Amino acid sequence: MATFSVWAKNRPVRRVAWVCGPQSALVAEVVAAHRDGAPDGQAVTLYAGDQPERDIWDLLLSCPVSGGRRAVVYGAEMLARTGNVPELAEAPELGTAFAVLVSAEDDFPRDGGKLAPHLAALQASKNGQLIRCCEPGKLDDRIALVASWWPGASPVFAHSLLDRCGSLDEAWQACRTARLAGLKPEPAMAAAVCPRSPAGDFADCLIAGDKTGAMAAARELDFGEIGAVIGLTAFRLALAEAVADGLRDGLSPREAAARAPGPRFAALQVSRHASRYSSQRARRCREALARADAAQRSGAPAGVAESLVAGW
Repeated sequence: MATFSVWAKNRPVRRVAWVCGPQSALVAEVVAAHRDGAPDGQAVTLYAGDQPERDIWDLLLSCPVSGGRRAVVYGAEMLARTGNVPELAEAPELGTAFAVLVSAEDDFPRDGGKLAPHLAALQASKNGQLIRCCEPGKLDDRIALVASWWPGASPVFAHSLLDRCGSLDEAWQACRTARLAGLKPEPAMAAAVCPRSPAGDFADCLIAGDKTGAMAAARELDFGEIGAVIGLTAFRLALAEAVADGLRDGLSPREAAARAPGPRFAALQVSRHASRYSSQRARRCREALARADAAQRSGAPAGVAESLVAGW
C-alpha cells in the first residue's frame, strides 16, 4: 500500500492496481503510467455502474490477444464481485493483461479496521499494488510535481503556477493545456492557461505595492476567502521582511532568499519587492494585518480586504 508520493519515486507498473484518493490529477498520472506502451487497439476503458458488471469481468478475466491488454475501470467502488480481484492478479493466463481499478473513494475500504479482503489479497500479491492519490505533504514535493507536468518549467515558475492555480488539480489541468498548445513556461503563458485566483492576485499586488490592483482583486473576493487572503499575505510579508534583512546585510537577492525561513521558491518570488520593506514598514503592515484579522474574526461583512489595502 503506497501513497502517490511513494509510488512516484520509481513509478512501478504491476498487472493489477487499485487506485483511490481525493486528487484526480494524481489518479490521472497513475493511469497514464499504466497506459503507456499499450498495444494498438488494446487500451480499454470501462465504467462500473454504466456497464453491466458481468461484461466488465468477462473482459478483464478473458485471455488477452497477442500483445497484451491495458484496461482501466472507473467506479471500481461499485463493483460487487470483488472476489475476482485476486484472480485477476494471479491467473497465469492473464500475464499480459494489465488492469487499473480506479475507485472514487478517498481511501481504501476496510472491514473491521483491516483492509477489505480483496484489497488485502491484492496487497499480498507480487502482481498487485494499492495506490492512494493524496497531495504530497511537503511544498517542495508539490512544486517538483507541477514542474514535471510542464516541460522546461523551473521550480520558481512551478511554485508561481501552483500559487496562481490554488490546487494540484487545477495546476495539472493548466499544464496539460499548455503542453497540448505547445506553450513555453513563461509568466504570460501561465496567465493564459491558469484560472484566476483573486486571493493570490490580492496578495501579489499588495506585496508588490500595487494598491490599485489589490483593490480590484479585493472586489472579487468572497467573504469565505478573507481569512485565507490574510494568512497568505502575512506569510509573504514575513518572507519579504526576512529577505530585506539579508539585503541589508549585503547579500544578493538569491542569497537572501536562501537564508530566509520557509520555502526558497516563495522567498525568491517576493525578493524583487523585499527592498521596500524596512523594519518600520513591515511593522505597519503587520499591524494592518492584525486589524484586518480581528475584523474578519468578529464577522465584519465587508470592507476587510479594502481596509487592509488602505492601511498597507
